[in-house]
Amino acid sequence: MTESADQFRPETLVAIEAVERALSITRRGVGAENVSEKGHRDLVTVTDVAVEDAVRSILADALNCPVIGEERGGEAPANGLPYWLVDPICGTRNFASGIPLYCVNLALVEYNEVTVGVVGDPSTGEITVAEQRRGAWRLKDGARQRLKTSDESRTIVIDEGKSKGSRREQAAQFAAAAIRSDRWDCRSLGSTLASPYVASGRIAAYVVFSVSAIHTGAGSLLVTEAGGIVSDIDGLSWTIGSDSLVGSANRHLHDELLDLVRAR
Repeated sequence: MTESADQFRPETLVAIEAVERALSITRRGVGAENVSEKGHRDLVTVTDVAVEDAVRSILADALNCPVIGEERGGEAPANGLPYWLVDPICGTRNFASGIPLYCVNLALVEYNEVTVGVVGDPSTGEITVAEQRRGAWRLKDGARQRLKTSDESRTIVIDEGKSKGSRREQAAQFAAAAIRSDRWDCRSLGSTLASPYVASGRIAAYVVFSVSAIHTGAGSLLVTEAGGIVSDIDGLSWTIGSDSLVGSANRHLHDELLDLVRAR
């Protein structure tokens, strides 16, 4: 089903504009080769910073809300006031390597809940959008298509994220158990692009063992608004404070994956 895209909240329309601008910058690839390390196995390129600055500029011009970004930082306001989470390029190592499996994540947080999520996918030219209690859609060529999760692909994406110590061992054990079970095709993308893939039914689930809301906020809303289930790896409801994510097409699959996480 396709619909026009003129029923979104004003904040959502601005976020879509910002993500479109971000994708136009990443597609040019200017600065992709200018790479530096900002932590263990954590990269940043000149493009990451340029994208975040462009998104911040658009948000500042249209909306009077603070911004917390992956590269420029920021602080959440008190009393549940709204703010934005900006992840300019999620999958920087892929981007810097010329692999188009990365995304731009933008989420609006109101009263400590993600209420708008917008993710740009340069590999398909699609922008996926979710609004709390209103659904999730794929935008392309001026039209929008409602998204619905599905487990038909039998494919799950597993990423260790920035996990360390016992959490990293837990990720390794889970990945091994998932492979040995021979129930799913297992992949690793190195990007939260996996969340909109769950929302659109391209994959059945996404498990990431260490990741912040800057990266997962937009995608978590996409999955739930498309009919899926989201929690942390302990099975607790996902929140802005969660440090991991399990996003599944349905409750049965979600419970299967959580059982596998606990089987240590």
